[in-house]
Amino acid sequence: MIFYFSCTGNTRWAAEQLARATNDRLFSIFDALTEPYTLHLRDGERIGFCLPVHGWRVQPMVERFINDLTIIMPPTADGTPPDDHKKRIYTYFLITCGDNCGEYAEQLETMLQKKGLEVNTCCTVIMPNTYVNLPFMDVDPDLKEAEKKMEARGLVQRFADVVTDCRSVRFPIVRGATPRLYSRVLGPFFYNHLIDDRRFCVTSARCTGCGRCVKHCPVGNMKMEATPDGQQSLPTWLHNGHCLTCMACYHHCPNHAIEYWRYTKKKGQYYFDHNRK
Repeated sequence: MIFYFSCTGNTRWAAEQLARATNDRLFSIFDALTEPYTLHLRDGERIGFCLPVHGWRVQPMVERFINDLTIIMPPTADGTPPDDHKKRIYTYFLITCGDNCGEYAEQLETMLQKKGLEVNTCCTVIMPNTYVNLPFMDVDPDLKEAEKKMEARGLVQRFADVVTDCRSVRFPIVRGATPRLYSRVLGPFFYNHLIDDRRFCVTSARCTGCGRCVKHCPVGNMKMEATPDGQQSLPTWLHNGHCLTCMACYHHCPNHAIEYWRYTKKKGQYYFDHNRK
């Protein structure tokens, strides 16, 4: 089983590549937002996680999912105690990021260990950047985007080969120059101050009411609402506490009608297959 979540498609692509190569099942963590998930593990089945890095820290949603996850083991012929049997589950994770992941991998592995799962292999996959919410951040130029995707394909395939053979091989984790600073200083600032759907706004003159932003919001934090004069339908944010500030709504808007305060003015847009004809 591969547990994943994805906002602009990078991580979903990686998870799908892994699933095809390993024949593992796919499950979106977004489908377990309302109630804990129970995994009925098949005999010999692996457990994998494909997750994107946001703010260099494991997302509260992911932590909650792992903590609440119930794993029901298949019966063992040798009478191995359940806890000992759980440690034999081949466990892996793949994380995607635009440049580096800070201490995300260490945080995730610690959470899995507390769940009784020992990580056998893991890797970092560098993908095109999607975070544009700060003045010095923008999407990658076309050439860099293409290079990242090309390198990612090869890495995901090599990783899938390791997982398929159930080998314990540690791929290099791209932690960045100052991972402690990223995850312990900048990360908390990100989650305390920059995850806020109240900074989103819509330029009504550019919005056509197509609803693509609502459709692509992974946590259902948006809806289309008629203007007071009834002449137009515009997206609104629900302020329900689920927003990840993942920018899926911003990136999928075909007319660049959505902005995140003043930070995204004249910034680029990206989702995984945005340039597919």
